[in-house]
Amino acid sequence: MSLLQQLATQALIGSERTSPSLPPAQGALGELLSEMKTTTELPDTLVLRAAGVLSIGALAGFEPLTVAPTHSPSPLASRPIPDNKTLLNTLHEILDDAPQPLWVEALQALARCEMQLPPRLLPAFLNHGARHKELRPHLAPVVGERGFWLAGLNPDWAYLFSQSQVLEEHLWETGTREQRTAFLQLQRQQDPAAARQRLQDALGDTDARERALLTETLRTGLTLEDEPLLNRLLGDRSKEVRQVAADLLAGLSASGYVQRMIDRVKPQLVSERKLLRKTLTLEPPETFDPDWKQDAIEESRAQSEPLGQRGWWLYQLARTLPLSWWEQATGFTPAELLKWAQGSDWSLALLRAWHHALLREANRTWAGALLAQPSTKEFSFDGFKLINLLSANEQEDFWLALLDAGQKQIAHGDLLARVVQSRGLETQVSTQLARKVFQRIKKDLADDQSKWDYTLRNSLVDFACLIPPDCFADAIHGWPVDQPNTQFFADTVARVLRVIEQRKVLIEHLS
Repeated sequence: MSLLQQLATQALIGSERTSPSLPPAQGALGELLSEMKTTTELPDTLVLRAAGVLSIGALAGFEPLTVAPTHSPSPLASRPIPDNKTLLNTLHEILDDAPQPLWVEALQALARCEMQLPPRLLPAFLNHGARHKELRPHLAPVVGERGFWLAGLNPDWAYLFSQSQVLEEHLWETGTREQRTAFLQLQRQQDPAAARQRLQDALGDTDARERALLTETLRTGLTLEDEPLLNRLLGDRSKEVRQVAADLLAGLSASGYVQRMIDRVKPQLVSERKLLRKTLTLEPPETFDPDWKQDAIEESRAQSEPLGQRGWWLYQLARTLPLSWWEQATGFTPAELLKWAQGSDWSLALLRAWHHALLREANRTWAGALLAQPSTKEFSFDGFKLINLLSANEQEDFWLALLDAGQKQIAHGDLLARVVQSRGLETQVSTQLARKVFQRIKKDLADDQSKWDYTLRNSLVDFACLIPPDCFADAIHGWPVDQPNTQFFADTVARVLRVIEQRKVLIEHLS
């Protein structure tokens, strides 16, 4: 990092938080910077003057002399390093050209065998980890002493040390907004009370966006002990912070906030028995209660809001209630409630409110019930987001149903991309789903429309990383080479075959 970059980093942190420290420099430049430090009173002025001096020097091509650091040699490896030529070549191929799920499989296989990455592959894998955060937990166990030694020399690889779950206090004092949020998130996992106190102490020194991000960390391990602070944040000057606090309080079913909302909605829900059947009606409030504003309920709606005024109030009130309350108050199951809502005059407000609460609670039963309902023109939702809330077996039932529906509902490339995304980088799919996918893809290559499914060309290769070994034959054999459209997928099929061969080598040498 250049001297000017060091100074710019300090300026971004803010001189009001940390007094600027001029970077060291040799020769006349160093003398000038030292003189400026003693003669300039205001920190902001010092930063600007130093920046001007360094910028002029940079334009003139001046590079300050630096003293070369001395480093201790790399420690010896304590775990074995693979030396099989076939395995080494395969690891190199995976590093160069394989999809991310195969990187993870290779790293996990090394970890299971208590082996380390070969030294010549370390820099490239560490660079991958710098670009892909999801890879970092899998790198830490296999980089060995040499990997951590290298991370101490290259700031871009210093992320390895964060995998040890050690709180680095300096990140809270001088880090970026994202680093401070990550620090508080980690502390929240380790010591919720201390993290809550730190957040409370920092509220007066943060801008609205940072307060909202830091408040979100309370979602981890949320308990009633967080209620007093969240009640305080309901009065924050930022709308974004107030909304985050309200949503967190809604997640505490025993909070005073939720009870206030129940008291507002319950009188509007009327159950009557007519003859042999029970009827349920819901009428939103006729007027807006000014006290609602204290609980982050807004009176006016946006011009683009499709709900009417009363529906807008109902939606805001209803989304704060636990889904279990609706079941208890009505005696209906989630499926029955959804059916009732669709026949109501306020269906859009209710469906949107329940969808919001469903995502907050990650309620599997409600997710399945909503997915079983037909979509409407007025209310649409991301079904794939709901599918991710289901168990692995329930998810696969939906994937299989979509595959059986052909390309009428979703292109196969998009479907496989969603499957890979839902499984992450390390969870295999079932044998049944894997075989159904390859059977369907091979069959549909005869369809002229398939050649335009560009997403399929990448997602199928990623999917091949997630199939169980007993499906390798399905991925290798049976491709319709005589079909005209096969030429458009020749490269994709070759990549799938290469992934399968690489996985075979991993299984053979690292099982």
